Parts: sequence; C-alpha cells; structure tokens
Amino acid sequence: LNGRAVTHATPTQMKQAGLGYTPENRKEVGLVQVLSTHDNLCMASLARIAPFGVITRSREQRAVDRQISDLAIKVSEPMLPVSSLSGGNQQKVVIGNWLNTEPKVMFFDEPSRGVDVQAKRQIFDIIWDQAERGLAAIFVSTELEEVLEVADRILVMRQGRIVAEVDPTTTTLAELYRLCMEGPTQ
Repeated sequence: LNGRAVTHATPTQMKQAGLGYTPENRKEVGLVQVLSTHDNLCMASLARIAPFGVITRSREQRAVDRQISDLAIKVSEPMLPVSSLSGGNQQKVVIGNWLNTEPKVMFFDEPSRGVDVQAKRQIFDIIWDQAERGLAAIFVSTELEEVLEVADRILVMRQGRIVAEVDPTTTTLAELYRLCMEGPTQ
C-alpha cells in the first residue's frame, strides 16, 4: 500500500497502513455480541477516539452518531447489545466500525451473507458510496451474481494467484463461472 508491503502484518499494522476489513463471519469475528452497538462502532478506532490513551467522549459520540446516520443503522438505543439488531444492521455496524478508522482500502469479505434482500441492497449502496468518496473497496463474494453487480473490475483467483481479469460490463455470468472453475482459455 503506497509502495509498502503489508504482507504478514499484524491487525494493528494493517490498520495503521490504512486497511480496513469486514470479516465473513460478523457474529464470531466482526462483533462482540454482548457489547453495545455504540461500543462495537468504536472498537477499531479507539486510537483515534482516545489520543494519548484518554477516551474523548464527545469524539466517540460523534463517530457513533455519524455511522448510525450515514449507514442508516436501525437501532432504538445504541447502548443496547448489538445482538439485538437484525443481521443487516449488525453488518452495517461492522462496516461502520471500520469506516471510523478512515481506511484507504477496505476488504468486504462476503458482506451480504446472512442478510435480507433490502439490507443487501443497502450494503451495496454503502460500498458504492464509499468508492465514490475515494475508498478502494475490495469485494469478495462466492455469489458471482453479486460480483458482477458490485464490481467495476473483477480479478479471478485460484490457489492464491490471479488467473484472469475481466470487465463486469462485458462478462457474462456463465463466463465468470467458467473462469473460476477452469481458468482462461489459452
């Protein structure tokens, strides 16, 4: 990133380099279910909220309020456990938590898994909106229909290597499946 390798980096080093990550399994990895929505929206950005190790409550509240508003998170009371939210709203909390770190690059790993159709559309809108604002969004999905819908460039990987690069506006779903299974034709 910016000419520096970030391989084998710790999560803290990745965050400091400007990388954000929304994990595939939000309930086990992306959220602390017993903590509040408020706390879950602040976890990744504690260094920004607590300069010199002292939490600035007003800064913390602004970060929470901004994400609840910007991402349209439906929450009656931010101090209630995040587990009380729907799957789609929990996923938006995961995304908002990382957006509070102001990343340059964000990995969205299966961001629509386990959410309803309306929440899926909202999550895609969030990704597009962030990309328009300059965020480099890396969208990972096993749902190839979603990849064609969301991506403006598709890299097909197999065994850790890029085997094809395609334009989603000119690629069919059948061609994308073929590339994933067989690789490019010689």
